[in-house]
Amino acid sequence: MAKSKKTQKDAADNERADETAAGDPPEQESAEDAAERKFVEDTLIRGEAAQADEEGKLPPDATHEVVEEQEGELPTIRRRRFKAY
Repeated sequence: MAKSKKTQKDAADNERADETAAGDPPEQESAEDAAERKFVEDTLIRGEAAQADEEGKLPPDATHEVVEEQEGELPTIRRRRFKAY
C-alpha cells in the first residue's frame, strides 16, 4: 500500500530534523575551521606564537607556544600568557 503525500512529507520533515539535530551543518563547520586557521596564521604573523626555548621560556612578545608542527599543516598553538601593555 502506498503512503499518502502527507505521510511522505511528514517523514521527510522528520528526517531533516534528525539530520539537523545530529550535528552542525557542513557550512558552519567549514566557517569554524576557516576562523581557526585565520587566528593561527595571524598569531604567527604578529609574532605572538613562538617555540619555547630549552628552559621552556617564550620570547617577551609571545603569548602562545607552538606545541606541535606537522609538515604541510599549520602548527598547533596553546595560549601561555596574556599581553601586559
